[in-house]
Amino acid sequence: MQKKKGLSIQDVPKIINIAIDVFLLIFAIALIHARGLYDINQIWVLNVGMDIVGMMLGLVILCCSFLDARRGISDYRYFRYMLQLAFIGIFVDIGGWLVDGIPELRVLNYLDNLIFYMATPTMVFFFWLYIKQLIGRQDSLTAMVDLLIKAGTIFEVVLCLLNGFTGVFFVIDESGEYIRGPLYLAFMAFTFVAAVSVIVIVVARRKWFTRRQVVVILLYVLTPLPTILMSMLVYGISVNNVIVMMDILIMYAVLNVEQGKEKLALEKELSTAASIQEGVLPSTFPLFPDRDEFDLYASMDPAKEIGGDFYDVFLTDENHLAMVVGDVAGKGIPAALFMLMSRTLIKNRAQMGGTPAEIIRDVNLQLFEDNKAKMFVTIWLVIIDLNTGHVMEVNAGHECPAFKRGGGDFELIRTKHDLVVGGRKKTPYHDNEYDLAPGDEIFIYTDGVPEATNADGVMFGTDRMLAALNAHKGETPEDLVRHARRRVDAFVGDADQFDDLTMLSFVYLGKKEAPPLNEALTE
Repeated sequence: MQKKKGLSIQDVPKIINIAIDVFLLIFAIALIHARGLYDINQIWVLNVGMDIVGMMLGLVILCCSFLDARRGISDYRYFRYMLQLAFIGIFVDIGGWLVDGIPELRVLNYLDNLIFYMATPTMVFFFWLYIKQLIGRQDSLTAMVDLLIKAGTIFEVVLCLLNGFTGVFFVIDESGEYIRGPLYLAFMAFTFVAAVSVIVIVVARRKWFTRRQVVVILLYVLTPLPTILMSMLVYGISVNNVIVMMDILIMYAVLNVEQGKEKLALEKELSTAASIQEGVLPSTFPLFPDRDEFDLYASMDPAKEIGGDFYDVFLTDENHLAMVVGDVAGKGIPAALFMLMSRTLIKNRAQMGGTPAEIIRDVNLQLFEDNKAKMFVTIWLVIIDLNTGHVMEVNAGHECPAFKRGGGDFELIRTKHDLVVGGRKKTPYHDNEYDLAPGDEIFIYTDGVPEATNADGVMFGTDRMLAALNAHKGETPEDLVRHARRRVDAFVGDADQFDDLTMLSFVYLGKKEAPPLNEALTE
């Protein structure tokens, strides 16, 4: 579970949302104090008191939901929309009762009731979207219910907007008093139809839900029905929104516990997978402490717990060093599995001999054969003759490596690029050849480095990368990689890391000559 450090730009709307609800709660209490309750019907006083309790509950749930999101517990946006609509419905319900019967506030009374009427079908609509999100699938029955609820919501909202001209749901007379319209019962009937439809879905498709989900959904659907029926028969009772808010609290508490358990189980699996991946990639440097022809260092930082980037360094024989860096299209467990398969195939095939192009050609055929997920990987593979510094390289859709001659500057090596691996069965691959002199360096990376993006949407880019490398040229490969990573982190700031970051730095030192015989004897 990744816990956020500090506030990010994504938190601002949620904080504003909480601030607005706090203001509405304080404003509602101030209205009650200014208006007074001494001359209001006792049933209305009960409604107002229950509404205040409902607003407090809603504010607690909203704050807890915000904290859960910051702790990395996924929350459903439709649940939050439903919660916010219930909160607004309660607030305007308070306003409606406080201004009812006051001629000077006739317009305000109308607006309060209009918002109250529009919030009800909209809340039903978002509740249905929340149910669909829990289901995660669709068949003919859910498609029919989906069409029914969407059409009913649109129809009711349109009638609400036309209510000022038709008075079908309610009117505010000249004395400022609220009076129900001829279609008031039809308006409430939509809620019953939607509730029955959801019950049918839950019962008919109960295998799609967990037991807790079934209980909580039925509780949310069934408990407001008696209060709605009561408000239809007894004018002055409208505590259904408060009951809905209590149901939302129960829904949040129960489903949040279940969601947390699922999150913990998933985190344990991801942690195990991350440990396996970390153990697979070479991480103890120097990798070959007895070899003095070269020095190298590499790192891979996944955007999620596990990533699709990989690197590998190994000797194909006594005098040839192979280095590979790859980037699987995608993230998470599928990308990690494809990464492990790609890395294993490359290493096994390279040990059999051949040029980099021949190795990647055979690996491509193997990956494409059973690639039902249609995944692919970009690969940069080089084999270096440690005696001569001769390099054979293949670039299968990967980034251009940076190259530095002796004491010069890092520049991009723009060689021939071939198609990604796993994308097409019969793909030709070509070897690029060049020679290294002692002191020459190669820096290879994945696209997570140049495409690292800050909060303003600006990418780090290869120019900044080259500037970071040249600012620390001449340092050890390990220091070069660490400095480059610090530059990326400083540029990105608090913005989220959306892609894996992999970097490998290699410096060729050359084959050292054996000392003359007399020197060797002296030593």
